[in-house]
Amino acid sequence: MKYLVTLLSALLMLSACSKDDSSDNKTTTKASRAVMIYMAGENSLTEYRGLRYLQNDLAEMVEGSKYLADDQRVFVFVDSLGTNSKYKGTPYIIEVHGGKTISQKVYDKDFYSGDPDRFRDVVSWMTSNIKADGYGLVLWGHATGWKIEESTRAGSSRRGYGWDTNEDVGPEDDRWMNITDMATELGKLPKLDFIFADCCNMVNAENAYELRNVTNYLIGSPAEIPGNGAPYDMILPLLFKNGSELYKSIIDTYYDYYLEAYKGTHLSGYSVPLAAVDTKNMSQLATATHDVLDKFTGGYPQYPDSPDMTGIAFYDGYDEAVFYDMRAFIKRNTTAEVFQTWDQAFNQAVPYYRMSMKWMTIYNGAPYYNLERAMNSFDQDQTQYGCMSMFIPMNLSAYNGGQYAYNLHAAEFAWNRVMDWSRFGW
Repeated sequence: MKYLVTLLSALLMLSACSKDDSSDNKTTTKASRAVMIYMAGENSLTEYRGLRYLQNDLAEMVEGSKYLADDQRVFVFVDSLGTNSKYKGTPYIIEVHGGKTISQKVYDKDFYSGDPDRFRDVVSWMTSNIKADGYGLVLWGHATGWKIEESTRAGSSRRGYGWDTNEDVGPEDDRWMNITDMATELGKLPKLDFIFADCCNMVNAENAYELRNVTNYLIGSPAEIPGNGAPYDMILPLLFKNGSELYKSIIDTYYDYYLEAYKGTHLSGYSVPLAAVDTKNMSQLATATHDVLDKFTGGYPQYPDSPDMTGIAFYDGYDEAVFYDMRAFIKRNTTAEVFQTWDQAFNQAVPYYRMSMKWMTIYNGAPYYNLERAMNSFDQDQTQYGCMSMFIPMNLSAYNGGQYAYNLHAAEFAWNRVMDWSRFGW
């Protein structure tokens, strides 16, 4: 049903663009909040097997903008493949309001939307051109959590956020943006009310700790999300709520939408694990987690012995399992009393979440780990999970060496420096 609605909306949006785009800003009145949507779509999200995720979500944003008040403003940065006859793939910024689009800026040439400097420039331009009491940021596109390599250049598709294939320029390297770089660049701009990460694997302890000084809340999923992403016609007005009403309404709407959309399909009963992180409490959680590792029943495993992760849900199926649920991991390995104390810190840092034991995954079959089959082996007691993952060093090939070397690269995140895995020989 969503495809039909978004297709009709897309046709309306395209006609609205040709008619209503102008160089005039909608208003110069100070906004109560400005929401900036960063659509890094020069990749498969522009078009994949006939599915146009970027176009559909843009249409939903235009529809959702009908329900905005005059002091609620939404700017959208779009970098797509060159399928748009008006902009020919050149990145641009529009405002959506009242069911219309208003052109704000068209760049003179293509660039990597996954370049940290360009990311900062775009967000800086939007904050400078929207007077507002507060700002929110939506990250739209592909993401791979904290996974990084030695640079933001080239090669693998496992790299943080903002995959850009650069196809509109020529056969050059792909580029992604490491979350550490994102945090550095956002730190040069006004602190955000929230980051809503509408992309895969973004809610983990490493990312949340890295972003703790640049946003009040991080909202998103520890797992893969569907290609359709958030239902923006429903979500857009919710981005202007505050506090617990903000993150609860976003999570409940998103979660319930897919629970209903999947009914009667092979994904019936599936949804999207979602969580909200109150970043001001991440330092407290980091300290509590560092301390609780020393209190493991039987002691934390010393290298080369890996912890027993059998049955604990993990949120990524590429290669060997990573992104294990941190709350289930801590609960399994501590006494009830120790866990209860730690869990108080966790619940302050992650005040709201909704778990789904199964979710849509592209990693279902060779050469990838069969995540869908693995879901059947997860302990089904949902009360142990917290919808936030955490890096756990393991004695596995992809952790110790090769192209990805998780044990090495995860150490680049401040969270893991607090954990000090070296005290256990890792």
